[in-house]
Amino acid sequence: MKDVKTEKGIGRRAFLGASAVGTGAIVAGLASPQPAGAQAARPAPQVDFPEDPRAFGGGGAAAGAVNRTEMDLVDCEVEGDWPVDLDGAFYRVGPDPQYPKAPQWVGDIPFDGEGHVSMFRIKDGHVDYRTRYARNQRWKAQREARKSLFGMYRNPPTDDPSVEGLSRGTANTQLFVHHGKLLVYKEDSPPVVMDPLTLETLDDYYTFGGALESETHTAHPKIDPLTGEYIGFGYEASGFLSKDVNVFSANRDGTITWSVTVEAPYAGMMHDFCVTQDYVVLYLTNMVADPDIIAAGGPHFAYDGTVPCYLGVLRRGGDGSDIRWMTGPNLFCTHVMGGWNEGTRITVDMDGGEGNQFPFFPSKHGGFDPQAAIGRIRRFTVDLANPANTYRAETIFPEITGVLSRQDDRYHTLPYRYGFLLATGPGGGWAVIDHQTGTSRVLSVPGYSLSEMCFVPRSKDAPEGDGYLIGIGSSVEDAGRSDLILFDLQSGSDEPRARVRMPFKCVGQVHGFWADASDIAGASQG
Repeated sequence: MKDVKTEKGIGRRAFLGASAVGTGAIVAGLASPQPAGAQAARPAPQVDFPEDPRAFGGGGAAAGAVNRTEMDLVDCEVEGDWPVDLDGAFYRVGPDPQYPKAPQWVGDIPFDGEGHVSMFRIKDGHVDYRTRYARNQRWKAQREARKSLFGMYRNPPTDDPSVEGLSRGTANTQLFVHHGKLLVYKEDSPPVVMDPLTLETLDDYYTFGGALESETHTAHPKIDPLTGEYIGFGYEASGFLSKDVNVFSANRDGTITWSVTVEAPYAGMMHDFCVTQDYVVLYLTNMVADPDIIAAGGPHFAYDGTVPCYLGVLRRGGDGSDIRWMTGPNLFCTHVMGGWNEGTRITVDMDGGEGNQFPFFPSKHGGFDPQAAIGRIRRFTVDLANPANTYRAETIFPEITGVLSRQDDRYHTLPYRYGFLLATGPGGGWAVIDHQTGTSRVLSVPGYSLSEMCFVPRSKDAPEGDGYLIGIGSSVEDAGRSDLILFDLQSGSDEPRARVRMPFKCVGQVHGFWADASDIAGASQG
């Protein structure tokens, strides 16, 4: 077991009920756990998830609140005109509770489930399916104890004393393939490394050869398409509740070549960020880390609408002394669609609401407002030539509401034309945004709720937007049974080109990632 830094600061003491509803259901307020102090009726020595659907893992497998099954399915059923030249893997990860929580922590939030990775390996028109848990330090300790050992979300004093000093990371949020590794992320800890073909866990606490200077790592790193460079960051980087933010980059081989630590205005959620060719743009939402709520046994964050949100801008490759923290409209934005700079003028597109989008975190002033939580595409602009530390923000494509924005990943750091969004509300589906023409359309599948999509280029050198959208759809009629659905964006059709018919409801996800076979070692052999 690796020697892991102990988290510092204070003393010791169903997010995915349907595999394809994903964050959209949470944002819409369809799931809300019990308060932190809620008690189960009777703790049991066996694995027995509570029946209350508001509790952590509530209803267990029978309710679709947990999956817990590691499996392989060779040659899934494929329907339609599946592209025979598509060669790669579609990876997904999400929280999947390994064990029920101790009775005093049944009100834990759904984001605290252990990371369960699934992979659709696609080659020559055949699709194989494989799932494995990320066997990190947390998972292995609980496996040995045969029970949950960790308390509330990102609240170390609530843990069993036996796990002091272990990483609390769940590796349940996003995953990337870079420098030959499948990196699996949760933003409170370094990545877990898995084999990109077998999904065997190879490193339960990956620190880039010991060079990572942060105790945390974002779930949303970026890859510079011009250099292959990997850019990441971690907030609360120097320890529990610290204001330090570490920003770094690594080359194609995974060697860290630049690392700098700056200080944020306060300790709060910084879920995603933007990287342009010249700048790194951080976004601090007003979901604050509240020591009093943590000390009372609550979750790590609480929404505080009276606290400013901040854009933090620093130059790539610098020493961090130039960072500027800028204020503007308070928007609760969590995911970056794309961004770029033209000289000192920076543009960043994110999705977000006007208020708290996570009802499972407490609000410090007033209750949860579902209208304020509705997500739209927000365009942030700032010109560093202006000495005022302010940013502008406007709503673009107001006809589209949604969450979990994406782009063609080959255009990270660059001006881009196409964006994608999980559209919510009536007629929801996968929204396709064309910034050049100012138009949008939504691809829907009647009778299915869709999870976050991923863009797949038709070939590695295809023009931007020439390819497919791929993702899981959950059948309403078939009690959540899953299809892997593929739309061809160049076909002119609003109907799926093909789908993979799964015989069950797949393990749920937060995010997914496509990797071409040429980036996966050994993929040509299997």
